[in-house]
Formats: sequence, structure tokens, C-alpha cells
Amino acid sequence: MIRRTLLLIALLCFIADVLATQQVTISGNEPDYAGCAITFYSIDNYFCNSEIKMGECTVTANGDFIVRFSSTNDRLIYTRLGVFHVRFYVEPGFSYEVKLPPRTDKSPEEKENPFFEEVTVYMNILSVKNSEGQKMAPEKELNLLICKFDETFNPLYDRLAIDAAMRRPVARIDSTIRIFREKLPRTGNHYFDRYAFYRSGLLYYAAQRSGSKFVSNEYFASQPVLYDNDAYMELFNTTYDKYFMYFGRTGDDIYKVINRQASFSGLKRLLAQDGVLPADNLCELVILKNIYDEFYADRFSRLALLHLLDSAIVQTKIERHRELSREIRAKITRLLRGFEPPDFELYSQDSTLVGLQHYRGKYVYLMFCTTQNYVCLSQYELLENLYRNHHKWLQIVVISVDERLSDMRSFRQKNDYRWDFLHFANAPEVLKNYDVRIFPTCYLIDPEGKLALSPAPAANEQLEQTLLRELNGRGLLREYIRKGWIETPENTNR
Repeated sequence: MIRRTLLLIALLCFIADVLATQQVTISGNEPDYAGCAITFYSIDNYFCNSEIKMGECTVTANGDFIVRFSSTNDRLIYTRLGVFHVRFYVEPGFSYEVKLPPRTDKSPEEKENPFFEEVTVYMNILSVKNSEGQKMAPEKELNLLICKFDETFNPLYDRLAIDAAMRRPVARIDSTIRIFREKLPRTGNHYFDRYAFYRSGLLYYAAQRSGSKFVSNEYFASQPVLYDNDAYMELFNTTYDKYFMYFGRTGDDIYKVINRQASFSGLKRLLAQDGVLPADNLCELVILKNIYDEFYADRFSRLALLHLLDSAIVQTKIERHRELSREIRAKITRLLRGFEPPDFELYSQDSTLVGLQHYRGKYVYLMFCTTQNYVCLSQYELLENLYRNHHKWLQIVVISVDERLSDMRSFRQKNDYRWDFLHFANAPEVLKNYDVRIFPTCYLIDPEGKLALSPAPAANEQLEQTLLRELNGRGLLREYIRKGWIETPENTNR
């Protein structure tokens, strides 16, 4: 009987998941984009802005394209098209016919500039159909609702900020916010109603009218956590910014609990005493946000913060928090010495997929470059000398950021460099994962697949000595000399 009941519960849960997950369809006709790949993303973690790929397609020769992906909730998605960052909101089960912005590709200079910022625009939506195939009335469609709300909200936000800066009467500011909140629309669209509610909370910060305790009690203490609502997460990140630091102004208990004890449960008990974080799930979320933020500051021990994340993964009873903890840990350790760097699989010059595992057992000098960059080209001869003298223990890998794989192949055919060239195009996120902002950007990975130098120096006359010092510091230099992997006058004579 118990077994049958458990099976029934499992079946009902499965059915509920299937019903909650519905397909989103995006289509259009854009002849100017023929042959272009279009990929749609969404933010998966609003603390470290990690993104997930929702769906992708290639525009046909006559301009048709269609993308389908599954989603369990309403969410903001975006795509990068040349100089544009195009965004809009989608609802599960809905179909969207869209018009892309005029095709404007990045110039060669813009492609090589790691600080280039795309122009953010909203998608032009031609028509929307709901899960029953019925055409949605424009005034009820989520994107138009948000657009109309923002048209009212943004000028008010700016005006309140000016009023606060000019020190105008407090009563006027308070009444303006109160009236705006009282007039918030109630549309029946859950995502939009929550969006409007949480955006209104930002007005208090624009007007400099209240601290985080008021907003925390008003907007978060008794409300469910909306992990995928961008307005909720924007207000959340604003409200609890530097929360550990502000808590520490009342005493040094938080520094003891984090730096000395590194206790996740102890930290939760301590923060609960403040009265700002009454809900257990809210308290955990604030802790995770501040662990990520404080990791890049100098107020707390990095080792203790990492231990807190490990404890959160084990101790939390909320699966989403366990996922967030893992994602944050991966993000903050991905380029730290002693940790494994982000993996990748990229095409080599002979169209073979190659990943970091391929090089295990050797040191890897990893360089991001283009075949058009003068600084990169000037260093290749130095790399050739380095390869000739140390290829028995050192693998040189250049990840080419040229626009086309054929450009890299052509360069390889014209030059007799013997190290590996890989092309980034099939996994462009590798640039973000390795924080590539200038060319060249370099790293040294040890034989166990962990970062030894992050970043590593670019190829210059001192690079060889830097690598030998690294070997000596790890006690490997004598072993490599004994094996004949590094030439010295003694083993050369032998």
C-alpha cells in the first residue's frame, strides 16, 4: 500500500513537471541575416550573471528562422546580433513572431575590443499567440505591459533622484511614492504584477528615503523568492548590497563567525538576530549573494568564504540554493591558482574537437590571440623557440579569436608553427569564462589540470625563466632535467 502511494505521488509530480514545462516558439523572416546563427540566452544566476542557452537556430537562405525551447516560467531572454543586445520577455507555451533590428555587424576593431558594449534594444514583436493558438491582444501582452509601465516609472525614478539631490520637501517625495504604489496596475499577469511591485521598491532608493530594513520588511520578509524575475532580483541586490559589512558595524561577531569558524549554520543564526531576515530561505539567499560579492573584496578570508559555500551545498534544504552555491563556487574559483580552469572543446586546424583533458600530463601555456593582432604576431617567434626547447614537458595552445575557422587554417598553412591552434567559434563563451579582455591573454595550467599561473605573463624574453622558476618551486626542475626534458650544459654534453 505504501509503495503504491509513493508511486502515485511520483507520477503526479512527474505530470505536474510536464504540465509546468511548455514550449516557447520564436520565428521570423530576415533575408539580411541569411546564414547567421541566432542564439537566445537567459540569466540563470542574478548574483554572478551566469547565463544559460535557451535555444538556437540558423537563418535559412530565404531569411526564415524558428527557435523552440522549453521553459517552466516567464523570463527575460536576449540575443546578441552584431552591435545589438536584443531582449524581450517570453511566457511558456507562447509563440512570438518577431522583427530583428537592421543587421549591423561589428567592425574588425569592435570585434577585437573586449570592452565594446552592445547597444541594448527591445525586440520588435509583430504578433503573439498563447498556448491555445489564440492571438493575444496587444494590451494584454507581457512585453507591452512592461514597456508601458517603464514609460511611467523611469521618468518618476529620475525625478525623485533629482528631488532628493536638491533636498526638496520630504513629504512631497513620500506622497509621490505612496500614490504611485497605490496606482500600480493589477493585470492578472503574475510576472508583470510582481515586476511592477518590485520596481516600485527602487523608488525609495532613488529618493534616498529609507534603509534596507524598511524595504526588506516591505518587499521581501513575507514574500516568496522570485529567482527568475529580473525586477525582484534587481531590488534584492540593491537592498542587500554589502549586508555583511553593514551588519559588522554593530560588532565583530560576523567576522568571527566567517573568518574563524566558517560556519554556515552559525552565520544564519547570527543574521537572524538582526530581525531583517526572518525567513530561512531569504537569509540563505542573502548569505549567498554576499559571499559572492565579498569574495572580490578584502574584508573576509577567501578560504573561509569557500568553506561557507561548501557547507551551504551540504546543509541547505532548498535545491535552488544548492544549485546557486555550486554556480557561485564555480564562478569565483574558475581562474584561481590551484583550481581547475573552465573546460572547453574547440576545433583544431584539422577540425578535430580538442579539450583540456587532451593535454593532461603536461604543462599547458594557453594563449588567446588573433592572427591579425600585431602584438600576438610579434610573440609567435618567441613561442616557437619556447616550443623547440621545452615541448617534452610544455604544450603550447593558442586559442584563435579570428572571425572564421578558415582564417586560422590559412594562417597555419602559411606559417610552420608546431604548437596547437584551436578556434573559439563553436564555444564563444570561452572568452567570457577566461576573462579575455585584451590580446594576448595567457594562463599556465599544470599537469594535473589546475591553474599554475593566472594570468601568466605574455611571451617575452623572461617567460622561459618564469616557467623554470615555477618548476623549481614545485620541485620538478631537477626531475625534468634528469629525464632530459630540459637541456643543461651537463646533459647536453652527455
